[in-house]
Amino acid sequence: MNIQQFQYVLAVVDLKNFEAAAEKCFVTQSTLSTMIGRFEDEMEIKIFNRKTKPVSITAEGEELIKRLRIILNEIDSLKNLVQELKGEMVGELKIGIIPTIAPYLLPLFLTNFASVFPKVKMIIKEMTTSEIQKSLKIRTIDVGVLALPLEDDDLNEFNLYSEPFLLYDCSDEILNTKVSINKLDYSKLCLLQKGHCLRTQVQRICDLSNKFSKTDVNFEFESGSMDSLLRITEARKGMTILPYLASINLTDETAKKIVEFESPVPVRQVGLITYKFFVKKKLLNKLIEVIQNSVSDYIPKTDDYRVLKPI
Repeated sequence: MNIQQFQYVLAVVDLKNFEAAAEKCFVTQSTLSTMIGRFEDEMEIKIFNRKTKPVSITAEGEELIKRLRIILNEIDSLKNLVQELKGEMVGELKIGIIPTIAPYLLPLFLTNFASVFPKVKMIIKEMTTSEIQKSLKIRTIDVGVLALPLEDDDLNEFNLYSEPFLLYDCSDEILNTKVSINKLDYSKLCLLQKGHCLRTQVQRICDLSNKFSKTDVNFEFESGSMDSLLRITEARKGMTILPYLASINLTDETAKKIVEFESPVPVRQVGLITYKFFVKKKLLNKLIEVIQNSVSDYIPKTDDYRVLKPI
């Protein structure tokens, strides 16, 4: 067996077609098929069911493919380690980031990071927390950006910044400069749909109020995006709870509906996670530095926070 065979197998897995995989690998279809066949014979396991269209993967093949991805990513990690030892900052950095952080954080640091490291190609994908954890463990991404702590023994955590929550209030009520959690009308609260860790965090904010458990909610809307959530909240004259960075680019008129919480202010801890054997340490440290410098001018600093766990 050899690395080339691993690459051929994964090309077919990703494209679900032998002809397309051969084109991607710059070989003839017969060469690719023969090499994969030799690999299957050596393993004494059939990876692909060639009789189906598109080509399907056997149950045994699924398990083997998981290991092949890990092996190839470990080989890439070895190359990256050698590059770091030589002082080179090149290659790819694959980042998974949760949707309630991505649109607000990425514009603050991406341009700066790209200018400092022009030879590093950043590949970024919005993912849920559970998807990020799984992808890190099978090495399909390098770094995750999400709410901490996760307390996963297979992953390393690095704090970036503490982000306070704000109330987005479109109701007709007149609130003070700051609002207490116990004084909210929870019957008007709109949430993101299940699967978003921000939804769970908002529910925990609500759980801090004795009033929430007694509220009879007569309307329920679960949004999949922050933009939809804001629009429905406005249309319904309701309220929702936002992370701080989601407020910095609001129009002046919309920003008037933002209300701060009284102390202790509910807050989430945003951070990076990597697999425990991640080797691009110099690049990771620079990424942390760039992000922290980028957000420092936007998020207020205070010790009067109540940190909420994401899950």
